[in-house]
Amino acid sequence: RAASLLPGGTSTNTVTFRLCTSAACSTVYPGSTQTFTVNLDVRLKDWATFQRDAGHTGYVAANYVTSEFGTASAWNFSTAPYAPSEIAARRGSIFVNLRQSTGNLLTRAVNPATGATLWSYDLGRNNYSSGPSYSNGRVVSMAMDLSSGSVPMQIINADSGAAAGTTSYASQFSSGGVPTPVGDNLYFQAGYFGNVVYAANTASGGSLWARDTTQPSEGYVHEGESVAVDDNYVYYFGGGNLFALNRNGGTIAHKIRNPYFTSFGLSYHGSYRGAPILGRNGRIITFTDNRGPQSPLALMAFSLSSTTPLWRSAATYLGHPALRDDTLFAIRSDGRTIDMINAGTGTVSGSIDLGSSRGSLASNIIVTGSHLFVANATATYAIDLQQSTYPVVWTAAQGGALAITPDNMLVISAANGVYAYKLTP
Repeated sequence: RAASLLPGGTSTNTVTFRLCTSAACSTVYPGSTQTFTVNLDVRLKDWATFQRDAGHTGYVAANYVTSEFGTASAWNFSTAPYAPSEIAARRGSIFVNLRQSTGNLLTRAVNPATGATLWSYDLGRNNYSSGPSYSNGRVVSMAMDLSSGSVPMQIINADSGAAAGTTSYASQFSSGGVPTPVGDNLYFQAGYFGNVVYAANTASGGSLWARDTTQPSEGYVHEGESVAVDDNYVYYFGGGNLFALNRNGGTIAHKIRNPYFTSFGLSYHGSYRGAPILGRNGRIITFTDNRGPQSPLALMAFSLSSTTPLWRSAATYLGHPALRDDTLFAIRSDGRTIDMINAGTGTVSGSIDLGSSRGSLASNIIVTGSHLFVANATATYAIDLQQSTYPVVWTAAQGGALAITPDNMLVISAANGVYAYKLTP
């Protein structure tokens, strides 16, 4: 295994110290030898929200070995005829929302080693929902039955599955995006007519602030977007503008016009399936318009230091990209090619062609130090990024929304169930 970016976990090693008369250590001073046991516990970050983190990069800083994929702890459970949600995960728990035949929605916690249920929480009858998010021992989803100016958002204790409070928001006929947690705070987008960004505290259940970003000729986003968060700002793509809101108070600190937006006017189905991606050097990357996950659209980059977008891609893309360092990996609209885009300039530095025989790729992308994972509707592929030809080196017989958990499990939320494969022994 490569010495850098090890995938984490526990290990035990012994370290021996001794004093010698020379560098060759051919003679050891009597009584100087001491041996110590070193127990290491290296933890990967949680898969906390859409595309893993508050910057929605889809990047896991770990190197994996292809021959170890799927050799241990593969499991699945059926959710047919309903599709499961995307997942969130911490070490020792995977969280997923499951539709029931009654119309109720369950949040289920799953053991990542076996797929066994740890607990279930019934969120009640829900027509619209997001995947769950996780932080600081709490699980939260956007789930609603009827339109309301005060939709309850249930906070669940991740250890016990017990109710741990509620916060609320306004929405109608909308499936929210996965909330974005940062510590005890939670950030999300909703609003009765869309375009409202909310901040709440999951420890107290209290609202921190709500900001309606609707502007003249703005357009509307009603559902599907996860906001991005850094130390200073909450980033929300409203279609006509990119907004940076102050984390403290929610005031609009920056508004950058999007000259490529087309869907002006109120729409009860205005969606943006995805999230702004936060890159290095202040880059904020989004698609150019309202979108579904299969909508072929150009990508563009913003910076808070510029009043206009930095670049717009020449090609259009599907699914959702991942960002590693300064390289954006995105599925071109032909459904077979993954472009590697320079996040600073928008130029394509290289491409990976999976060929037409593998169907149309359309998932979120996960990129690690060694591999890229991408899926179509029926299969998931691992691409070796350390080989110059970028070959497909492993395949799972299911496709869907992808995540890598802190237990080094690749989890696939497929159309008919949840499937998991261990990436390490």
